[in-house]
Amino acid sequence: MLVSMAREVSIASLREEQVARRAGILALFQSLVILLLLVWISEEYNNNQYFQAWAAYNLGVFGFLLNGTGLAFYAGLLVAILVFRTLPRVLEERARGRRRQRMVGQSLREEPVLVSPETG
Repeated sequence: MLVSMAREVSIASLREEQVARRAGILALFQSLVILLLLVWISEEYNNNQYFQAWAAYNLGVFGFLLNGTGLAFYAGLLVAILVFRTLPRVLEERARGRRRQRMVGQSLREEPVLVSPETG
């Protein structure tokens, strides 16, 4: 086991991170598939009178979700999740970059050096 920056790194923890990353990718893929299916259902609803009649009879007041309202809500939800998942990470990376610039700037400052005349 290696200890790096106060965090233990082991094969088990690396596998857990890999599984979590793959699950996140799979969830994103599923969300995109659902979004595409909602687009298809919305277009079908808007262009098919029989589907509109079926929705009015079977879904009642919830039929309005098929005309694009549900699609817009779901797309907005996906965008909000994407922004709020990535925004903290981006802000943290920017803060790290600023800290590094400050550290580099401090290390590059000229320090006074005492120079004695050469004796020959």
